[in-house]
Amino acid sequence: MDYGKLVARSFEITRKYRALWLFGVLLALFGGGGGFNPTNFSNLGGSSGRGGTGGAGGNFPPVPAWVYQSIGVIIIALVCFALVWIVLSIVLRFLSRGALIGSVQELEANGTPPAVGRGFGIGGSRFWQLLGIGLTINIPLFVLSLALFLIAGLPAIATVVPMIAAGRSSGQITSAFAAGLVGSFLLLCCVGVFLWIVGLVITPFYEFFVRECVIQKRGVFDSIRAGYRIVRANVGNVAVLYILIIGIGIGYGLLMLVIGLILIGIPAVLAIVVGIATHAAAPAIIVGLVIGIPMLLILLFINGLYRAFESTLWTEGYLAVIAPKTPGVAL
Repeated sequence: MDYGKLVARSFEITRKYRALWLFGVLLALFGGGGGFNPTNFSNLGGSSGRGGTGGAGGNFPPVPAWVYQSIGVIIIALVCFALVWIVLSIVLRFLSRGALIGSVQELEANGTPPAVGRGFGIGGSRFWQLLGIGLTINIPLFVLSLALFLIAGLPAIATVVPMIAAGRSSGQITSAFAAGLVGSFLLLCCVGVFLWIVGLVITPFYEFFVRECVIQKRGVFDSIRAGYRIVRANVGNVAVLYILIIGIGIGYGLLMLVIGLILIGIPAVLAIVVGIATHAAAPAIIVGLVIGIPMLLILLFINGLYRAFESTLWTEGYLAVIAPKTPGVAL
């Protein structure tokens, strides 16, 4: 594999075909969230209680009923918005992923230039299979992560519960809890490192799973089996490609750190200057928002370009790996 050629070709495709930019921006906007994370729901629903007013007694006037009703309406609206956002993020994430993969494959296979409508068509035709792959991979990982985090919290609980049951003093319980908390923290660090390594290992397999699904039009489990066999049979090439992508990602992250500080620093400094000059917060906030929002959109656009390039590079690498097997793919 000529890795330099893969990078150059991926850069050329990303630069030339603007339809890919849209899908990259959508992937940047929706691909980083925790669409399968149920804590998104619990966090939004956890503030529905009325405990904050229970101890008011006679010192404060009674809270009107419409206040509780308004709070309930706001909470319901926030939950509904969160549900719509989560569903929208899942749909657009997999549509965009499929569109990026399929558009680049068609360009390389028969010279069909990427188009927005055609991209959405490709993504839509493989949406359920891509969603199935995502669920198949992420649900076991979520269960494993939850179990490990619960186990990591056991030292803190195990040191406190017996002492409470034995009727020990609050000082002894606090000391024991502090010691157990240190143990839990160390275990949490180990769990975090372990899950990071697991994610690092799974990533190249997942990239080949989804490309088998979109390009070869396979089902969920057939894509996983075929993608796994391809990676195993070409582990050296895939490993080098993966390390190359990680290296490019590190360089991109460092560059974006500088760009982000500049783009975010400009509205922040201007807002501070306006606030000092006017001695008022409102003009400073307005200036910060008016200038800051376009800066955030610029950052989103740049991140979208990188997402499109990264996906294209994975697709080019996949096509290069399977190219010798094209006449008779025996997986």
